Amino acid sequence: MDKIFNQISISLIILGVAFYAFSMTFTALIPSILGLLIQIGLFFGRKFPNLHKHFAHINILILILGIGATYGSIFDLLDYLLNGTELERPLATIEQFTACVLCLVGFIAAIKSFIEARKK
Repeated sequence: MDKIFNQISISLIILGVAFYAFSMTFTALIPSILGLLIQIGLFFGRKFPNLHKHFAHINILILILGIGATYGSIFDLLDYLLNGTELERPLATIEQFTACVLCLVGFIAAIKSFIEARKK
C-alpha cells in the first residue's frame, strides 16, 4: 500500500515541477502539493504505526480530492478530440488530465489493496 502511495506521490511531484518549468505559474505546482501531502501522510504512517490505517485513509481522501479537482479536464480533452474545440489553456488541461489519471490509478490501486487486506 505504501509503495503505491509513494509511486503516485512522486509522480505527482515530478508532474507539477515539470509543468511549472514550462509555464512558470504557481498553479502548475498543485499536483506537487498533493504529492507532498501524500508523502507527509506516508511519513506519519511510518512514524506512528498504530495510526497507519488512518493515514492511509487520509491519503485516499487526498487522491479523491485530486480526482475531484481535475476531472473536468477529461471533458475538455474529449471535446477537443471529438469536436475540435480549442483548448483555452492546453498545458494546464494536459497537466490536470495527467494528475487526474494518476490520482484515479492510485485510488483504484488503494481500494484494491484495502479489499485484499480485508480478505486476509
